[in-house]
Amino acid sequence: MIGNRDIFLDRTNVSRFSLQLNHCGIQECAPGYTYSFHANPYHLIHFVLEGNGFLELNHRLANVQAGQAFYIPAGVSAKYYASLTDPWKYGWVGFYTNTATPFLSLLFQNENVIYYKMPADEVEKNLLSIISVTDGRLSQYSQYDSSVFPGEQFTTILKLSDSLRANSRMLDFFSDLLSFRIPEDISRPSEDSPALKAKAFMDAHYNEPIKMQDVASSLNIHPNYLCAVFKKTYGQTPSNYLRSIRMAQAAMLLILTDHSVSMIAESLGYANPFQFSAVFKSCYGLSPSAYRKKG
Repeated sequence: MIGNRDIFLDRTNVSRFSLQLNHCGIQECAPGYTYSFHANPYHLIHFVLEGNGFLELNHRLANVQAGQAFYIPAGVSAKYYASLTDPWKYGWVGFYTNTATPFLSLLFQNENVIYYKMPADEVEKNLLSIISVTDGRLSQYSQYDSSVFPGEQFTTILKLSDSLRANSRMLDFFSDLLSFRIPEDISRPSEDSPALKAKAFMDAHYNEPIKMQDVASSLNIHPNYLCAVFKKTYGQTPSNYLRSIRMAQAAMLLILTDHSVSMIAESLGYANPFQFSAVFKSCYGLSPSAYRKKG
């Protein structure tokens, strides 16, 4: 005799372990591309394959880059937008499940942004496999190419057999993600890491007139030490990270609102609008006013 038994599932609460595909896709975003997610009934995970961008969730702004995934729970609104200089390419999976499912807590560990250990090309192949159930053309591609599939090309799952097949491929992908998941001490800095704490401080206070001395003081460490550990962890100085958050938010406000430049500058912690304009121009090559007209 040969076989196995499922001793993990709780038969009295099996709905917690049910996951059903809603949709899946891949997109190469244009610089500054913005999308708003409005409290839909399904959960949504994005996997950043290339480039970087920003996730605005629960009134906080987080930089998300290649090798990371971000999670938007069902019933929660969010906005995310691609970098203006290095826009991201991402894939996504939307699915229905009980929020208490162990899958979400095991993969995301109560965070909304994580690093995933599975190679990006493997993630992309899995996403293409799910999509190929209803678009046979994709079976011969291992990577998405926007020049081959221009514009928006969505196919609808209409047959029960296709629904079961697409869902099984999603579940297989999710099982691989769990097996690849990085232990907490490797996937991201530990909770007492000065770099992680500094990043969290800047994410929460980027709209205030903070300086690196303020960030370092909040952690009771020297600014030079902060710079060293932050750069080692995130590949950039804390000053550059703070500037990138502020400038990305500034670009979005210039395009999406009619707020004055001085008001935007003040809302991002710049007491001097001329200093703000100079920093903005150094990042985007245009003054804030010219950038708004171009957009």
